[in-house]
Amino acid sequence: MASVSPLGETANATGSCDLTGSCPLFLTQGNRVAIRLQLYLSRTVEDEQGNVNTEWVELPAAASVQPGEVLRYTIAAQNQSDRAIANFILTQPIPDSVVYIPDSSQIDTDAEITYSIDNGETFTLNPTVEVTLENGEVETQSAPPETYTHLRWTLTNPLPPSTVVTGQFEVRVQ
Repeated sequence: MASVSPLGETANATGSCDLTGSCPLFLTQGNRVAIRLQLYLSRTVEDEQGNVNTEWVELPAAASVQPGEVLRYTIAAQNQSDRAIANFILTQPIPDSVVYIPDSSQIDTDAEITYSIDNGETFTLNPTVEVTLENGEVETQSAPPETYTHLRWTLTNPLPPSTVVTGQFEVRVQ
């Protein structure tokens, strides 16, 4: 399921791309922003010289994946208007059936990348959790990747007219 929030002078595009057949998906919101969500599967292939390489194969809507396989989510947003959109944010939920692969998130423009471990309520660069140690002391530790529920790209600059920005991240199927 994917949705885009109503747009004013700022935009917050929220997409969801899961393993149940909702990819790829193309959305438009008020003819201002188009969002395309795609899902790719990592395949290891050997070329004629015996070199092993990784290739990404786009998954059809009704694809089946296996535990341990690596997937890449790609989210492209295009400003279809004739003016820049300030404070543009892309937010992508991470499905329960996968685990985020640390440091795999990237975007092709200047943006702050943050993560949520509380279903999108709050976002931070480095989510943490409190852990009670055997001696009873409470310690703050980095949140494990399996607790990540969302990731967000907050563009540093306005999204210019007719411009496409593309973010991506990788997950492992549980």
